[in-house]
Amino acid sequence: MIRTLFALSNLGVRLAGLDGIKTMIVDDERVIRRMISAKLSGLGCQVNEFADGQEALGALRKGARPDIILVDRLMPRLNGLELVRELRKSETDELAKLPIIMLTSRQGENEVIEGLEAGLDDYIAKPFSPDELAARVRTVLWRTTGRG
Repeated sequence: MIRTLFALSNLGVRLAGLDGIKTMIVDDERVIRRMISAKLSGLGCQVNEFADGQEALGALRKGARPDIILVDRLMPRLNGLELVRELRKSETDELAKLPIIMLTSRQGENEVIEGLEAGLDDYIAKPFSPDELAARVRTVLWRTTGRG
């Protein structure tokens, strides 16, 4: 499956660039992070990777300001849903309003609803096409910031 996802990152529809878009990828699976990073970097994104929500939250509290966050739901220490809730209750608008897309193998209706109600901007079930992910990143950025 991972090899298929990675191969797909080099095929398919040629999408317009995302030049200069700062993207934070938060996933405990290194292979998934690398695949997403390869696709989005190839479209011009500046990518930073984090292995769990605690690492990402630490970077955000120290001043990291991505344009969008892609986060896995199930991770050690601080999971993706907890990270979303922490950011949405932030007193800083820069953090509270960050566009967030969740990437997860949990596809049940209750999980999707819980994520959206926590403040997600989009929800993508694994496995996913890297081209679809890039299109969703562009759409969420356009909808939330006018960029993309």
